[in-house]
Amino acid sequence: MLENENRIQVMSTVAKIYRAMSRELNRRLSQLGLSYLDFLVLRATSEGKKTMAYLANRYFVTQSAITASVDKLEGMGLVRRVRDTEDRRKIMIEITDKGLETFHKGIEIYKQLADEVTKDLKDDEVILLLDKLSIILQKLEELS
Repeated sequence: MLENENRIQVMSTVAKIYRAMSRELNRRLSQLGLSYLDFLVLRATSEGKKTMAYLANRYFVTQSAITASVDKLEGMGLVRRVRDTEDRRKIMIEITDKGLETFHKGIEIYKQLADEVTKDLKDDEVILLLDKLSIILQKLEELS
């Protein structure tokens, strides 16, 4: 069995990868006036209207972080707040046409970074890595 220190190193490396990736995406997405969190909000809302609570839970951030991002994106004309048709008390966030266009530009930036950092991995290695990381993510999601 693998020593506990190696298992800790796995978790530490995953955290470092996330921080480095977030930092680089923040830098690259800034050309669109977006942060990585802003991009994630656009990503989620490109799939359909979402609540602020849903966005916070999906991306493991506070509701105040989502509120700040939505305020910014709304000011840029990329999303809008709309009342839910079934429950008028509930505010939904939906992407605008301009937001969808910006999201697609962001996806290209994201894809370029993904290609750059995984170019030295063979296809079967990428699939295996994704499989193993998915197991770790699933375990973490079960804890919350």
